[in-house]
Amino acid sequence: MPPYGSPTKRRQPKIVRLLRSRTSTILVAALLVVLMYFLFSTKGFISRLSIEDEITEKEARVIELERDIQRLTRQRELLRDDRATIEHVARESHGMIRPGEIVYRIVPAEEAATK
Repeated sequence: MPPYGSPTKRRQPKIVRLLRSRTSTILVAALLVVLMYFLFSTKGFISRLSIEDEITEKEARVIELERDIQRLTRQRELLRDDRATIEHVARESHGMIRPGEIVYRIVPAEEAATK
């Protein structure tokens, strides 16, 4: 009598027994192919997740741009009608002054030391 657990009497794992049958092997291979297709194809699950992330980013960007449009529209209306806004923009961006005004420039200490 052979010793307990000899290779001839030992029960093989279920996956090995399943793969011994040709039909089972073909079914497992087909299942793997279909699973890989659904996961990694261009219409697969992973691709869908990345597209959904991209859509979320684009929607956030659209909201941000709509806020910018509203802000710029408001600013445009103020520049058309409000004289104080026009004067403020002219002074800040173009360095304009009124006649008779004196402009004092405050130079940072680092720039003064280099001169």
